This record gives sequence, C-alpha cells and structure tokens, in this order.
Amino acid sequence: MMGRQRYAPKLYYQLSLDQLVPNNHLLRQIAEAIDFSFIHSLARPYYSHTGQPSVDPVVIFKTLLVGYLYGITSERRLMAEVQVNLAYRWFLGYDLDESIPDHSVLSKARSRFGMEVFEKFFERSVDTCRQAGLLSEGPVYVDTTLVQAAASLDSLRKREESIRPPLSPQEYVQRLYTENDPSQEENTPPSGASEHPLTETKTAPQRRIPPDGHSGKTNDRRVSRTDPDATLVSRRGFGPHLAYKAHIAVSGREGQVITAAVATTGATADEHLLQEVLEDHSRYAGMPVGEVVADAKYATLDNYVFLNETGMEAFIPPRRRMYDPGGRWGTERFQYLAERDEFLCPAGNRMKRFARRPSSQRISYRTQPGVCRDCRFKEQCIPSDGDRTVSRLFRQELVDQAKQRSSSPKGRELLKQRKTRAEGVFALAKELHGLRRTRFRGRWKFQIQLWLTAAAMNIRKVLKEISRKSTINFDLPGDPTRTRLLRLNTLNHIPE
Repeated sequence: MMGRQRYAPKLYYQLSLDQLVPNNHLLRQIAEAIDFSFIHSLARPYYSHTGQPSVDPVVIFKTLLVGYLYGITSERRLMAEVQVNLAYRWFLGYDLDESIPDHSVLSKARSRFGMEVFEKFFERSVDTCRQAGLLSEGPVYVDTTLVQAAASLDSLRKREESIRPPLSPQEYVQRLYTENDPSQEENTPPSGASEHPLTETKTAPQRRIPPDGHSGKTNDRRVSRTDPDATLVSRRGFGPHLAYKAHIAVSGREGQVITAAVATTGATADEHLLQEVLEDHSRYAGMPVGEVVADAKYATLDNYVFLNETGMEAFIPPRRRMYDPGGRWGTERFQYLAERDEFLCPAGNRMKRFARRPSSQRISYRTQPGVCRDCRFKEQCIPSDGDRTVSRLFRQELVDQAKQRSSSPKGRELLKQRKTRAEGVFALAKELHGLRRTRFRGRWKFQIQLWLTAAAMNIRKVLKEISRKSTINFDLPGDPTRTRLLRLNTLNHIPE
C-alpha cells in the first residue's frame, strides 16, 4: 500500500537540539575534540570593558569555521544556513527559539581583529596538529597556486587614472560655489579661484599614458579599480585574469599538516617567497627544517645558497634547458672541464672564460673567434653569425649538488610525494573549502581567508587522529598557567 505523508504542525514539541545532531556529525566531533575558549584571551584586547555585550568571539570564529569547512563562500548565505541548519545552531550554541547574529558581525569582527588574531588562530591549529602527533621533523613540501580574485578584467584602469583627482583645485572650488548658492550677494568666488564657469575651465594637463603593447609590464601600467591589490596573470588554459597567489608549506606524517600559508599578489614569483615560507614553518610548527622539497620554479642560486648556509638539504631539481628559448642548444649539451675551468662544445672545441658578471652571478665562456663559422652544428648551436657563449653560476657546485640529490632514489620519491601532498592540499582547498576564488577584496583579507582555510583543513586532519587516541593535554604556548584539554574520543566515522 502506498503511503502519503501529511504534515500537521503541533503547538508544542518535546525535543532537544542536542538529540537532533548525530553523534558522528563533523561538528559534534569538533566540539568534543577542541576547546575554543582560548579565543576569549585572543580577542579580549579588542573589546571595551564597558558598553553592551557583543556577540561572543567564540561564536564568530565557530561561524567562520563552519563556512570554511563546508565551502560556503558567502557570509550572507552562511548566516542563512545557520538559521535553518540544526547542526550549525547546536555548534554555535543557539537554540531553536534564539535569534542568530546578523551577517555583518563577521565583517565587523574582521575589521576589528585585523590579521593578528586570525594568524594566532591558524597557529593554534598547527599546534593542535603537533600535540596530536601529526607533526614530526621531516621533509617540508613547498608549493604555490593561483587564486582568482573577486574582480573582473573590466575593472582594469590605467594607474594614472586611478589616482588622478576628478577635478583640479580650481574646478573643485568653483563647483562648491556653484552648487551652494545661498544668495546672489555671496556668490562671488574667493580670491584665487577661477572666474570662468565650470564648463569653460580648462582641464589640467595630464600625464601621457603609453598605449597597450608599450614596453614594460602590464601590472606596472594597469590596476584594478575594484581590487587594486590583485594583479593580472595569464596561464595556459586559463587565459588572462586577476589573481592572488597562495604559498604554503606542508609537513608532518604523510604531509598532512599545513604549517605555513602566505598570500601575495598573483604576479609575485614563487622563488622569492621560499625563505619566508620556511621561516613561518619553523615559527608555527616549532621544528627545524631539515629537507626542503619543491619544484624547479624555486631553483635559483639565491635559494640554493640560503638553504646551504642554514643547513637545509635542497631537493629542488635545477631548471633544465636542453634548448634555449630561441631554439638553439642549451648549456646542458656543453661539458664543463673543472680542472681547466673550460667548456667543451658538442663539436669538441674548447670554450674559455672571458667575462665575470656579478649582477647575474655568472661567468661567461666562449669559443675562439671564427671557430663557429664553419662548424657542422652551427644551425642547431648558433644560427646567427658570431661566437657561441655559455655561462656558469658562481656557486654552480650547489646547483650540481641539488641536481644529484634530486635524481637519487630518495629525491625521486620525495618529488613524487610532493605532487600528492602539496598539490593535493590545493586540490582539496579549491574543491571543498572555497579557495578557488577570493571571498573578499584586498591582499590582507585574502591572507585571512588563506589562514582560515588552512586552519579548517588542519582541524579535519586532527579529527582523523581521534579514532586512535584517547586523551591529550595541550599546554598553551606563551600561557603556562592554562591547559587546554583536547578530548579525543573513539568515533564511528570521520567524514572525508
């Protein structure tokens, strides 16, 4: 017999919100595992001791955590979901008959706290992973990804237009007296103001703007009107778009923990942030860096020197150029003779040192004049007339060591792991946690988004450890008088 569901509302209900949230729900697991009361001590300096009570800062951070855990990118929609979702209400501590805060409290809290409190919240997530046993001394994987900015290409303007006042001082004063005319007697502009009507006032000379295609970087000439911090980037398969860049370090057992997260403009080169990311890792994780694993984008001499001087092993493969951009043979085809400090070209001719270039930290070598003119490899090696030159870095031995280290069995395994651990973090962050696009405008706001995304992902990693541990005590760094108890209970299911 086919049944029919008929809804008949009751006047009174006997139910408990706590009973409606399943034991294996993600938010119940977080509530049982982590004590969020430490947020009060972080937020207390930002509130007055008088006035009306504000929304509990713990509620604010829990609300934001819900949004990042479930990939709800709109704060208006987030509060709308909290209104109807029983698990969200229970997690935030609002019963069925209580009014939830307005979405504006989230943006106000972001402006009130700035970056410092959110950074400490992310740092606590790393410390939670460390106390749960997820962090250990081992390789640190570094990688970056582009995140599309919340601004369109239509918002691009010439930089001079974005900073030029719409009116000259004379025009502005004249407009004031034109639009504010209390009486005919008081309608005379002050001394020094233009006596001509506004429509007859000449426009101040403007700086000439080079047309598109002019030499120089586009981001030096163009800026977004809606998000000035975003920069124009172009990647194969995606086309030009405004973007930011997320730099992260991943470490721990099976590379599960995000130990550093730095936000920059999209045009920032990856290799320039390696030192800052590694320093943040040591500061947040409280552990030294022994091995650094990254792709060839980080293979610069400055990075190799920095890692060598700090005692870190670089598993960073040097950039290989079998062919130069013009199609000619690259330096890889030339053999370096260390005992002679010479190069041997593919045709067997010797190339001697002729220049030392401190600006690029390179030493240049070339063949004897006229040798390349009749060489059988001329078309592949140097299509144009002249003598072939190659260069070698001042500290080339560091590059050679990194090449040998990366090609070893251990190096090949670590570079293979980097693809799943570092790149896998970005895949999850974009697919499940809303990192595919920035939620707000401005670099500092994107930095907050990156920290909260990383904190949400770290907390989920901690939950996976719950099924294997019972109780862990947490000593708060910098606060020895308090102990945060992380209750790790055996749970039936940890959602992916």
